Amino acid sequence: MPLAVKKNGRKARNAYTRAAVSGKKGRQPSRPGITALLRALSARLRGLRGLKSLAALAALLLGLGLVLACVCFASLWLYNAAITSDFFTTRHVDVTGNVRLSRQMVLQYGGLREGDNSLSVSIAKVERNLRQTPWVAEVSVKRLLPDRFVIKIKERLPSFWVHKNGVLYYANEHGEIIAPVESENFLSLPTLRVEPGAEDDIPYLTRLLQDMRKGALPVEAGAIATVTLSPGRGIELYLEDRELRLSLATDDWEGNLARLGMALGDLARRRELRNVREVRAVNGSVWVLLSKPA
Repeated sequence: MPLAVKKNGRKARNAYTRAAVSGKKGRQPSRPGITALLRALSARLRGLRGLKSLAALAALLLGLGLVLACVCFASLWLYNAAITSDFFTTRHVDVTGNVRLSRQMVLQYGGLREGDNSLSVSIAKVERNLRQTPWVAEVSVKRLLPDRFVIKIKERLPSFWVHKNGVLYYANEHGEIIAPVESENFLSLPTLRVEPGAEDDIPYLTRLLQDMRKGALPVEAGAIATVTLSPGRGIELYLEDRELRLSLATDDWEGNLARLGMALGDLARRRELRNVREVRAVNGSVWVLLSKPA
């Protein structure tokens, strides 16, 4: 075997030796088809596991579907049994807050009857029916199983009569129409008239009624026949039994009301009120018109 020799201080290469070594390292043992076989087997196993998983999932979904179907069927059966059972028959309906409406009218307007199955009654529908009636402002319906309902209503309270298109209506303290005057719910009230140009004085109607309840005017509400809103006189009250007119301007409401009340009290103490035709409070003063000499 040739020996390597040095040349110019460098070690000479032995080409024969390196080629022999390199050729020996490049030869690898052959593995014919084993890897491919293992891969094919693994793929087959994975496929089988996937089929088993799909079958298990399908079985689970089928089971859940059967359970849901049974639950739905049982629920329908129980509901049908409940709405036909005498145990849930409505036997008591309590009505509170009604003034103008009788208990029977409340049940009729609401569409609720004793003897109905309480579970088949739609509370939302009963409340909606009652709100659509002109007299009901607020309503709440509560179901107390097995056989009771509680209806609480707040009515629109009438304060005046109002003529409109030849029909007489009830109106609230704001002059808003409630319902026609009928014989079955007749209530005598003062007639309200609003002259053109006096619409801005309508809010004073509420203040007038409140002050009269507090006794600011020595006048009974039942004695007032008409209430007229006038752009020149303000609010005018006509007492038919005394043939007396009372009017007060709205520009100084509290002052005019106080002065009118004091004048009426003074005339009553002196027993001169029967001779008075009109008392007017306006511009900080009180004017008294006599029907005949005292």
